[in-house]
Amino acid sequence: MITNEEEYIKSQLADKSPFKVPEGYFEQLTSSVMESLPTEQAPRQGKLRHLRPWLYAAACSAFLIVGITSLYRNKADNNQPQTENMAASNNNDSYFDDAADYAMVDNQDIYAYLLADM
Repeated sequence: MITNEEEYIKSQLADKSPFKVPEGYFEQLTSSVMESLPTEQAPRQGKLRHLRPWLYAAACSAFLIVGITSLYRNKADNNQPQTENMAASNNNDSYFDDAADYAMVDNQDIYAYLLADM
């Protein structure tokens, strides 16, 4: 059946092409393209080119500020009394207990899981 359809299409089109190029199109193509191009090219300069040094300085300053701030925060965290750290660890333990209760995992399951890794 496909061969019949193909033969029908070939008989209808024969060697005709459904697409046609206007007469003299390719002969005039080069000249029409050249006419559409601008005659002078303006020098390309970025709008922010003169601001680049200031942008680099701002980026370096931001990097330094973030670095210094993180150093001071780490020092402040290390200087906290142990009672606050213990309270934080108790908070983490309660989170673990809540998660274990939600997953319905008891101590035996935890021990079995840990021993299975050995």
